[in-house]
Amino acid sequence: MNEIVQNAIEKVKTVFSSVKNKIIELYFDNKKVFFLLLSLCFIIFLCIVLLIFIPKEKKESQNSAIQNHLELSEKLLIPNGPELPKDYTFSRKTKEKWTEEEAKVWFTEPSQKDIDSLSKSNDKMINEITGAAP
Repeated sequence: MNEIVQNAIEKVKTVFSSVKNKIIELYFDNKKVFFLLLSLCFIIFLCIVLLIFIPKEKKESQNSAIQNHLELSEKLLIPNGPELPKDYTFSRKTKEKWTEEEAKVWFTEPSQKDIDSLSKSNDKMINEITGAAP
């Protein structure tokens, strides 16, 4: 177990020594980049420290305490829903075929004038479509 700890310490030392050598090399090669990186690291560290140590307001606990002590002055009433007509049916069975009497109630026979106007409007549409065709 002692050897494992010593090996881990040696690995950490080698990593930190390589990082230290790179930092020193950066300082001597390019001082502007070195100070820029150093200032960015300092700013990030400062932000982390501020986030940790700035006290946070506990508004949530105050709101929950107010909500827990809600007292109603009157009993709650559920509003009435929409009323349906007396003969209203929700569903019905459909028939296979209507009788002649049922069909006459809903079917209106078109007059000759209606048939002619429908024919003319259909002919116009056909002419517009085929008129542009070569």
